[in-house]
Amino acid sequence: MPVRDAKTASDSTWHRWLSAPQKVGLRRALFQVHLWIGIALGVYIVMISITGSAVVFRRELNLWLVPRTVAATPGVSFTHDELLAAAQRIYPRQEVKTVTAPRRADRPVHVALDLDGRLTERLFDPYAEKDLGLEFPPLLRAEEWLVELHDDLLAGPQGRLVNGVAGMLTLVLALSGAVIWWPGRHRWRESLFVSAPINSRKFLWQLHSCVGLWVFVLLFVWSITAVYFAFPEPVEALFDYLDPDATGSLRPGEPVLLALIQMHFGRFGGLGVRWLWVFLGLLPVVLFATGFALWWTRVVRRWLASAARRRQANASRASVVADGGE
Repeated sequence: MPVRDAKTASDSTWHRWLSAPQKVGLRRALFQVHLWIGIALGVYIVMISITGSAVVFRRELNLWLVPRTVAATPGVSFTHDELLAAAQRIYPRQEVKTVTAPRRADRPVHVALDLDGRLTERLFDPYAEKDLGLEFPPLLRAEEWLVELHDDLLAGPQGRLVNGVAGMLTLVLALSGAVIWWPGRHRWRESLFVSAPINSRKFLWQLHSCVGLWVFVLLFVWSITAVYFAFPEPVEALFDYLDPDATGSLRPGEPVLLALIQMHFGRFGGLGVRWLWVFLGLLPVVLFATGFALWWTRVVRRWLASAARRRQANASRASVVADGGE
C-alpha cells in the first residue's frame, strides 16, 4: 500500500474512533481482551479490593488498640527485679516468664506470661501497677493476616510475584476499559453519569462504564505500584542510572514513585481520606459484579437459550422419526 494510502486509512480509522468508536475493529478486539481478563481476574480483584479496603486503617488501629504511653512519675525508676515483682502482683495466677523494660520511662512494660502452658504477651503500667491489655490484640492479628493476604497472597515472595503479574493484567484491564468507555465525541458528556433507569438493560452498562471511568486513575496507580512492589529492581536500577549525584537525598523520578505509593495506601490527609479510600477500594467489586452480570446476560444466557432450543429441536426431530417408524 502506498504511504499516502496508509496515512489516509490511518486518519480514517482515527476519525471513526473519535465519532463512532463502536465501528472500529480495534475497539472490538480490545473489548474481548477486556472481557476475558476481567473474567479471569474477577475473584482475585474482589479479594484484593476487599482486603485493601480492610487494611486502610492499619496504622490507626495500632495506635487505637495498643497503649503507647503511661503516666510516668518523675524521679521514679524500676530495677528488673522490681518490675518482675510488680508483674507478679498484677498477674498472680500466671507465671511471669520475662519482663522487658522500655528504654523510655513513659512507655508500658512488656511481660510474657504462662498459664497452664499457654503463653500470652501483655503490657502493664508499672507506676499504677495496672494491666493495659494484650500487646497484639486479636483484631490486630486479623488485620495483619489480611495484610499478608493482600500483599503476598499468604505465599511469601512467590505470592508477591503473582500479585505483580496480576497488577500488569489489571493495568491492561484499566487501559482497555478506558478505550472502550469512549462513546464518541458527541456522546461523551452523557456517559460521565448513569442516566438509565435501574430496571433498564442499559443500567448495568452505564454503571460499569461510569464507575470504571471515575476510578480509572486509582486503578492505574494501584496496578502500577503492585507491579513495582513485586519487581522493584528494574525501577531502582533506572533511578540509579538517571542519578548524576549519588550524594543527593532523592533520585530523579523517586518523588513521583513515593507519591504513587502514598496514593496506593491513602497515606496522606486525615481520617477523611482513609474513609474515602475504603469506599473507593470497594468500587472494583462493583466493576466485577456489573461486568459479570453483563457477560452473563449478553453471552451465557443467550448461549443457554440457544442450547435449549437446539435440544428441543433435536427432541422434536427424534419424535417425528419415531412416529414415522411406527
